[in-house]
Amino acid sequence: MNVPQWLKPTSRSSYRRPKGLLHPVVGHDRAKIRHSRAKNGLALILALLAILRVAPAQQSKQPPDFEKKREAIRNFESGVVPLFVLGDLNEDGAVDQEDLKLLRAFVAQKNAAGISCMAAADLNESHSIDAKDIEVLERILKPGKVASPALSSRARLGCDFKNFFIAARPQTRAGGAVPIHFLDPRFTTQNSSVTLSSGPATIAKAGNEYVVQVARDAPSGSIVTVLITLAGNRKYFYSFSIAPGP
Repeated sequence: MNVPQWLKPTSRSSYRRPKGLLHPVVGHDRAKIRHSRAKNGLALILALLAILRVAPAQQSKQPPDFEKKREAIRNFESGVVPLFVLGDLNEDGAVDQEDLKLLRAFVAQKNAAGISCMAAADLNESHSIDAKDIEVLERILKPGKVASPALSSRARLGCDFKNFFIAARPQTRAGGAVPIHFLDPRFTTQNSSVTLSSGPATIAKAGNEYVVQVARDAPSGSIVTVLITLAGNRKYFYSFSIAPGP
């Protein structure tokens, strides 16, 4: 399957060594593991505080159900964060002309009314919102309805996460793994699927999550893209890059 260029990540995020569910506990290492998990828990809390923060231009209060959302990912593997739909500024579940209207208004007048996920407006992932993002969204919408929007993990510009339904790790090294968790109880590995679209990886079920296992010889900087199909035939692409080795 050919993946549009705009679906692929354009920047690299920081990498943290996966821990917890991906590493079984060995007898003499239990104290070390408990200490590690405590550190992971703190790291997750700090990460989500940063990820769920809201841009000053958007609003000054915390996102709705902040504590509930933070608790939902507390026990996941290190580095796992909630994903949002890139281009869905009002988080109504669709990337459409209404989102383009909101984006144009923000770029022209810094008017954030109606925008609940400012990070979704950063289409080219440049960490700023400008005319270039308008050009990207116009190209995306030109063929018509967006059947399979892209998911993103890079929420530094702020997002309410009204559609709090899926989480994953933003990046991994060659030989590493990217777990994909369903946050909405309506979606499980029984009624939803994750399949490989492109890149050096394989996918397997692991309880009520999917694990994308990257090949040990995967080149640094290469891209893995998966197609996530949820119950009701809702489809999304998710891409992540292979980080440099140690």
